[in-house]
Amino acid sequence: MIRSAHKEDVEEIIELMKVILIDMELPVMQKVPWKDLKSSLVKAAKQKAYRFNFTNAKVKEIDGRIVGFFYGYKGGSATDAYESIDAFLEKYNLTSDETYSDEESLDGEWYLDMLVIDESYRNKGIGSELLKAAFVEAEKSGMTAIGLNVDKRNPRARDLYERMGFEKVDELILSDHLYDHLQKKL
Repeated sequence: MIRSAHKEDVEEIIELMKVILIDMELPVMQKVPWKDLKSSLVKAAKQKAYRFNFTNAKVKEIDGRIVGFFYGYKGGSATDAYESIDAFLEKYNLTSDETYSDEESLDGEWYLDMLVIDESYRNKGIGSELLKAAFVEAEKSGMTAIGLNVDKRNPRARDLYERMGFEKVDELILSDHLYDHLQKKL
């Protein structure tokens, strides 16, 4: 079942988020022990001021376990309503090199910031299910497009997004990785 995330889900979500943080090779992953970073991210995700708060997440649950999730919200300048990850790291005295500062979403789009599936549940259609749920959330927001970034080193994810109707509209660098910015009109 796909459902809205609850505060009680935050620890499982953050543990899955670790996959993306590692893939992005964020400096904070080398400088801060995971248990400390996870604790800070869990605290942050329970606060609505943080863009990765539980109210911006949907989860896929199987047998009482969260096996996938996504974070999404209005993109572009609308993300200014949320504090960045750096602000929360500083709040918990976990400063490190900047995570990344480039704007990663475009005005006028609902931004799918993260989508992660537990490794043991991949290739079972869960990514497609979560994307369809993201489309519903994007339409509810009143935005005319849904956008996301895909690392050029992740062709499997790109293939899924293209099968679901996304097209490349831009390129950007996040944490020294080249990403394609994809969009799907709603």
